[in-house]
Amino acid sequence: MYYIGVDIGGTNIKIGVISSDWEIIKLCKFQTGNNPLETILREIDSILHEYEIKGIGIGVAGVVDREGNVIKSPNIPFFNNFPLFKELKNRYTVNIKVENDATAAATAEALFGEGKNCQSFILLTLGTGIGGGLWFNGKQAEFPMEVGHMSIDYQGRLCSCGNTGCLEVYASAKAIKSNLIEKIEKGQESNIKTLYEGNFYKVSSEEIYRMAMEGDSLCREVLKDAGRALGAGIANLINIFAPEKIILTGGLSRALNIYIEIAIQDAKKRALNRIGENVKIIQSSFVDKGGVLGAVALLRNQCRI
Repeated sequence: MYYIGVDIGGTNIKIGVISSDWEIIKLCKFQTGNNPLETILREIDSILHEYEIKGIGIGVAGVVDREGNVIKSPNIPFFNNFPLFKELKNRYTVNIKVENDATAAATAEALFGEGKNCQSFILLTLGTGIGGGLWFNGKQAEFPMEVGHMSIDYQGRLCSCGNTGCLEVYASAKAIKSNLIEKIEKGQESNIKTLYEGNFYKVSSEEIYRMAMEGDSLCREVLKDAGRALGAGIANLINIFAPEKIILTGGLSRALNIYIEIAIQDAKKRALNRIGENVKIIQSSFVDKGGVLGAVALLRNQCRI
């Protein structure tokens, strides 16, 4: 018996086939694009023809209510005010669960990763946007945790959510890219201009990190700024929740030498000593698998399958 796990992010979608003993049999990755539902349905249809599927678990970047409706998804406009559970249930007869992507990833971490045997931890997804999942007193928090929309500057930049000064507009992959582009447009020099032959709007956060590691001073500056912003956000979380661990996952969590290093340093400096000194800030056990595993775990727990 198998299950389908779907992890929908602002840039990529990951879809996995998972066995009843938690082995990932198949894992595919697609660009989110303008119509992510079309991609998801096509791949699920293909999997259903190949495997006997018991249920489908989905984690999506955005605010998800108890009925599986996506209320708001700033980084995936297609899913704003979208009845995702209903759409899937009208098409498939198997059990279905729709949840926030960071909540799903945190569930995987609690069951199989760095959160195992941990009474309280916060998982941060660092990618196109920034999300968070909370485990407190050994249980999953039953409320959404939109960490990326925590205000760190009340007079700051406009966010895609409609607010200003959100952590996400300073510390996410999208923010890193837009910050670099803005600085280049204002005349600051970077090897990115040469690399992309002037069309630097195509640059990715991965390329910015690579160039920073090769010594590009502007790329390093942008990553340091983002790291400091992330550090401020993490310090806020430490001061409020006093978790045992802050666990970092997502594409940007691999940017260890500048972005993550600065974030950890600043978080430790900003957090109150008695609260923050024992908090461990670490990388996730998973690279691309946590979201799909966690989505299936939430499905199986709810439906008892």
